[in-house]
Amino acid sequence: MRIAWMMIAALLSACASPPATFHQIEPQLTASASALTLGKRIMVGPVALPAGLERPQLLLETPGGELKLLEFQRWAAPLDKALAQTIATNLSRQLGLASIYAYPQPGMDGGDLRLLLDIRQLRLQQGRQVRLEAVWQLLPARSGAALAGGYFNESVPLSSDEPAAAVQGVQQLVTQLSEVLAKDLSTKRQLLALPVAGF
Repeated sequence: MRIAWMMIAALLSACASPPATFHQIEPQLTASASALTLGKRIMVGPVALPAGLERPQLLLETPGGELKLLEFQRWAAPLDKALAQTIATNLSRQLGLASIYAYPQPGMDGGDLRLLLDIRQLRLQQGRQVRLEAVWQLLPARSGAALAGGYFNESVPLSSDEPAAAVQGVQQLVTQLSEVLAKDLSTKRQLLALPVAGF
């Protein structure tokens, strides 16, 4: 009987699902030499994602063009929120402005300005490249016409077909997008109440 139970336990262990691997996108840009100061409150988000990407699993495009959902390769946080938080932190560091937040913030209203991001495509092409296409607009938080806007469409090659390589590609592109946003927003110094030392 004991041997039978041991065999059953071994079979169950063999059939158990592998542990999930979690990936995150982190701020990469460093702060300017001057200390961060307060200015207009800028809320980054909401971030709109293409249909199909609002899920925790990584979605890869195979060389044959088919989509493959990786059940055990997951984002550590909802992708739209992770993008908003990472970009907000990158912008805060590059612009020297402490009052840049990911939307929404508990206990805080909509701020003074809203930076909306529409991710048109985020393609993780396995073993080939990652492409990120995005449109952004800077709007008054309450109402009014756009104060600024821009378009981003870049890709980076991948060094392998491993999921971690695709995640690293996403990380690189989000950093590039943050740099472009910071450069464009730095021209709106008076509007954002940026510090003189700024970007």
